[in-house]
Amino acid sequence: MHKIKFLFLAVIVAVSTSACSQNNKTVLLKWKLDPKEVITYKTIMVGVDTADKKLDMSGLTKAMGLGDAVNWDDLQKMLKKLNANLQPGNMVATLAEKRKGIIDIELITKNDDKQDTASSTLSEAEKMFKQMSTGVQLRGTIHEDGTIKSFYLKSEQKNIIALLFELPGKSIKQGDSWPLSVNLLTADQNFKCDSSYRKNLVTAVKIENINGEQIFTLKYDIVEYIKGDFTIPSPMGAQTPVKTVMSMSYQGIAKFSVDKGRWVAYDGLLSYNSSGVMTANTKMKYSLVEE
Repeated sequence: MHKIKFLFLAVIVAVSTSACSQNNKTVLLKWKLDPKEVITYKTIMVGVDTADKKLDMSGLTKAMGLGDAVNWDDLQKMLKKLNANLQPGNMVATLAEKRKGIIDIELITKNDDKQDTASSTLSEAEKMFKQMSTGVQLRGTIHEDGTIKSFYLKSEQKNIIALLFELPGKSIKQGDSWPLSVNLLTADQNFKCDSSYRKNLVTAVKIENINGEQIFTLKYDIVEYIKGDFTIPSPMGAQTPVKTVMSMSYQGIAKFSVDKGRWVAYDGLLSYNSSGVMTANTKMKYSLVEE
């Protein structure tokens, strides 16, 4: 009886030690592509239709001293229609290692047959914008360790590369956190900031072995917040400061295969809220699905 208890205890200790060893093991996450291989992800970047979704820029006319010169209700209806017609329905991201250790990334919007069928209902301006939004929308490069090489990209484009494809660039273990190369909020000389806050963390929350494959689960928790006075030089001469608050956040969960060197799952939600010079409450879903 004592031998059975001892054997049972030994098994528990062995399993616990193995799990602890795996959790404390450091791993360098790397993109892995075979020569001439192209990884293709169906890329979802679409607005989430929420009940409180809104866009009001009446504060802008106030800041410019124009009062009610612009009917923002009508403009919002027009923008909503335009956005619905131009929503990319067939977007893919491709990754290829054309140079040793360098991953080339392209984000491409393809023609959608269903949208083409309904194109007769679009105005000439809408058709022109739709045509401009078809083809390669973004080009960038990262190193195989996931650090960004294309430092020269515009902030908005660099943010997309970072959110979807950046890796820590160093060996990590479960529980480790690191910042992402993103800058979600921007302002210019017309904004006088009173207070600001930023949190930028990606955390390795779990490492597990699934069917013999080592999988890292990463959690994204990014928040940026600014508050202050927004003033725009006006042709009317008046400059009325408008109390303005803006915040953006990105929350996501992604699973990276250490063995295959790529995402096996990726989902995130980008949220934007503002009041003052512009009142807005929007959300956008980000997803990658390997094809």
